[in-house]
Amino acid sequence: MNLALFDLDDTLLDGDITALWNDWLIARGWIDDAETHRATFEAHMRAYGAGELDMEAHLDLLLAPLAGRAVAEVEDEVEACLDALVMPRLFPAGRERLAWHRHQGHRILIISASTAQLVAPLARRLGVDGALATALEVDHGDDTPRYTGRATGTRTFREGKLAALDAWLAGRPVTRTWGYSDSRNDLALLEAVDHAHAIHPDPALAAIARERGWAMPDWRR
Repeated sequence: MNLALFDLDDTLLDGDITALWNDWLIARGWIDDAETHRATFEAHMRAYGAGELDMEAHLDLLLAPLAGRAVAEVEDEVEACLDALVMPRLFPAGRERLAWHRHQGHRILIISASTAQLVAPLARRLGVDGALATALEVDHGDDTPRYTGRATGTRTFREGKLAALDAWLAGRPVTRTWGYSDSRNDLALLEAVDHAHAIHPDPALAAIARERGWAMPDWRR
C-alpha cells in the first residue's frame, strides 16, 4: 500500500474548520457568550502556533456547545456548515494533489487535530479513504443518541496522530508514504513519512523544511 496523509486546517483548507464551525454555532445561537468563546479560542490558537496548546482545555471549549445535543441534529448543522463555509475555502491546488494521489492508486487519509464530527463528513465529500480525528463521546441512554460534550479515544494531535495512524494500519505493510502539513505540531508525522511536504509552513516548520530539503509548495497561489 502507498499512503498519502493530509492535514486539514491551513493545509487543504484556507483557514481552520473549527473556527468556521464556531462562527456557525454562534450564528445559530448555540453559544451564549460569543465574545468570551471567541477570545478563548483565539488564545488557544496562539498557543497552538507556539506549540503549547493544552488540548484537553481546547476540547472542553469546543465540545461544550454540543453537550446534550442529538447527534442527528448536529450532523444536519455540520452538513449545512460544510456547504456554506468550508467547501468554498478548500485550496484548488490541494484538491488537485488529492486527485493526483487517487490517480496513482494511493490510499489517502485526512488526519486532523480537529474533531471527527467535522472531519469525517468532509473526508467523505472529498472521496478519500478515511479520516483520523478526535472522536466525540455519545450517550446512548435513550432512543436519541446525544453528545456528552466530551472527547473519547486518541487525541489526534502531535504524536497522537501517529498513534491513530498505527491503529488504522493495524500492522498492514506500507510501501511509500507522503505527508502534507503546515504546522510545527505535525513535525512527528512529517518525519515519519518518505516524502514530506510543508504546505505554506509556519516559521518553525519552514526552518526545519529548508534544513532537510522538504518540498514547500504554496497552495494559496
